[in-house]
Amino acid sequence: MPWEATIPSRPPSSPVALIPVDRSHRAVLGNLGQLYRHDLSEAYGHLPNDDGTFNDRPLDRFFAGVDPQRCAWLITAAGRTAGFVMTTAAEDGGMSIAGFFVVRALRRTGVGRAAAGQLISLFPGRWSIAFQRYNSGVEAFWSQVATQVVGDSWEIHDGPTYETRPPDTFLTFTTSG
Repeated sequence: MPWEATIPSRPPSSPVALIPVDRSHRAVLGNLGQLYRHDLSEAYGHLPNDDGTFNDRPLDRFFAGVDPQRCAWLITAAGRTAGFVMTTAAEDGGMSIAGFFVVRALRRTGVGRAAAGQLISLFPGRWSIAFQRYNSGVEAFWSQVATQVVGDSWEIHDGPTYETRPPDTFLTFTTSG
């Protein structure tokens, strides 16, 4: 062939920072939320609305201010928008990840692990992280994060099965303050 196919280089992935989200970030978080919902659409069987957008109820609840325990951060890498993370209070006490998203160009570069580690260090104590086991990558990711944070002192168990979506798997651990 007259040309060689090369994989484009990835964007810079460090330093990673968390920027607390407020109402001024609504458009950015909303746009990233669409990418997040698109990623989940295959597993959940969701189709976009007639206008091409996906519903994003967790984001709507965050901005409505109905739950003061719901927080969000933009993830940046090398000063550029890289994703988001949302937290809420866990049912059994402690904190829970309500949403976690890193743009595809920065996946498997360490951005997600760095952001997760920074977030967890902000809230020492009990953590519960839910995900679906159909995605082996996400199970490996959260297992690596938990091991990075607490060694082998974490547990994993499956939640109830639902008719409309895959069951949640929960990874739990406790950090010290």
